[in-house]
Amino acid sequence: MLFTGLLLAGCGGGGPVDVQTADAVPLRLDRDDPGKLLGSVLGAYLGPDGGDPVEAGLLSGDGDALVLHPQRLPEAARAALADANGDGAIDWEELAAMLEATYVDARDLPPTLDALRQQADYRAGEPEWFTVEVDGVMTAARRRIHVPLAALREAMRAFADGGTLDYPAGTWIVGEHAVDGDVVETTVKHRRPDGYWDFAVYGPDGALAPATQTEPRSLRVPTQCTGCHLGQRLFEPEKSFPAEAGDGPFGPRAIYVPDAWRSREATALFDEHRRRDDGVLGLYATLYAGRLLADREAGTLGDDDRRLLEALGL
Repeated sequence: MLFTGLLLAGCGGGGPVDVQTADAVPLRLDRDDPGKLLGSVLGAYLGPDGGDPVEAGLLSGDGDALVLHPQRLPEAARAALADANGDGAIDWEELAAMLEATYVDARDLPPTLDALRQQADYRAGEPEWFTVEVDGVMTAARRRIHVPLAALREAMRAFADGGTLDYPAGTWIVGEHAVDGDVVETTVKHRRPDGYWDFAVYGPDGALAPATQTEPRSLRVPTQCTGCHLGQRLFEPEKSFPAEAGDGPFGPRAIYVPDAWRSREATALFDEHRRRDDGVLGLYATLYAGRLLADREAGTLGDDDRRLLEALGL
């Protein structure tokens, strides 16, 4: 998708580098699949639709020989970037400091939950939104996750056609974190036209926040979001599904759906959590397909749903 045609641009070295004036600075990230990671985080600085950092001249090189061209960054982002340890390169900690200081403003996301709901009325429920509740590893709070049903069905049709579960550009996925029934923070993903996701957190006051606040630990935007969503580590309770997962150190690990939705056939078909070809950690296509299979068994399946299952080979 992105990061095609990379050209080796060379790398500097020998002493500290002034990022504010340098044309090219080596990156030493020590991260798995740095091309995908940089496509996500640096693409965020290329305008509302995102973009390919290589095509934009912001990045060159390949493999472990990646070079950043800081003069192509917006001024605010460049001002927040520094070779803090003076080793002549930008490492992940230095890049992360810039991202955490400037990413939210660069993306121009809705500043409040009220503004977000003007674009995505995620509490509207069915038939516009598919909602599932989960206790997982991200937070000890109960997560109520809302996925637009039209986007979910489009992703499933894309899977039927090409074997890849891709949500359309513009998709919002919203997770409300509840403690004792009260929503204390909200996490958001928004799919950009360049194929990556923007991330956001809204705090208890409904305003954009730099990180989550619920136990067991704070997770910062976007650096710790991309670490999980673009990584390969498996998490409970998705890892064990369709079986039940055991409790974790901070409470239950569970997906709260009817047993009839726990389809081994749908789980095997999508292999959703392990493949992660859409950058989404949840099992939303798996769960929705399981619901449709249960409806078919009950004799209540509509014609459109029947055709979707047939296209999927279920």
